[in-house]
Amino acid sequence: MDAVSLGPFVMPLDRLFTLLALAGFLATAELMARRLKRPFLSNWAWNAVFAGLVAARLGYVAGHWPIYREDLLSVLYFWQGGFAPLWGLLGGLAYTLAAFRGRLGELHLVLWPAAGGALVAAALFGIAAVKVPEQAELPDLTLTTLAGAPRNLADYRGQPVVINVWATWCPPCRREMPMLAQAETENPGVAFVFVNSGETEAQVRAFLDEEGLFFNHMLLDPGQRLIPRLNVIGYPTTFFFDRDGMLVARKTGELSRAALEDFLKRIR
Repeated sequence: MDAVSLGPFVMPLDRLFTLLALAGFLATAELMARRLKRPFLSNWAWNAVFAGLVAARLGYVAGHWPIYREDLLSVLYFWQGGFAPLWGLLGGLAYTLAAFRGRLGELHLVLWPAAGGALVAAALFGIAAVKVPEQAELPDLTLTTLAGAPRNLADYRGQPVVINVWATWCPPCRREMPMLAQAETENPGVAFVFVNSGETEAQVRAFLDEEGLFFNHMLLDPGQRLIPRLNVIGYPTTFFFDRDGMLVARKTGELSRAALEDFLKRIR
């Protein structure tokens, strides 16, 4: 499982853990600011987090610049994820050194908030790292094509496979569909399989016609039988399998083109 359901929202675990670690960092700084009567510590902590997030985003964009250059506005699509942790740490450190340039004797105070955030991150990511994936290979499950023909997911073995579980009523699913259609065209050696969950053929066809989209492997799962097999907890969820049908990665939530390219490299 790579995400958790928070009421009507689904949040990727790495994003949730990062937010909790930053909360631990800020809470420790706030506590120290009050206990030591150093109000500047609170301002420093919030500004350091902001500087770190900006640096992390810019670092990720720089590392995937050929993709972001095609659509500069997508640099602002932070909800898709895409942050470089090392750049974030360097950005926060650079701001810290600048903020404490007139009070270097108190620079050691930043170690406590840093330790608070690091402990939260280590505990959460450490627990997640030891969990065993619940589904490790392409499921032996027969679905149907838009034409009504049966198709077993296990038949896609022998090539890299991307399975996208989606629904027409899901806004993130609709947003990423044109990008995925382009990716399918540009990667003929990868099977892009789209599994519509819980809807009828008429609903799917109406959406595809309205958007002018075509996919080579569009399957229907009106009974939502794939959901428990792959432990899907939200839409869209995208799975990446290697040539042997083994699960390499999964992503819950909207994919960016940069993230998709990174995942494709792993299964090729």
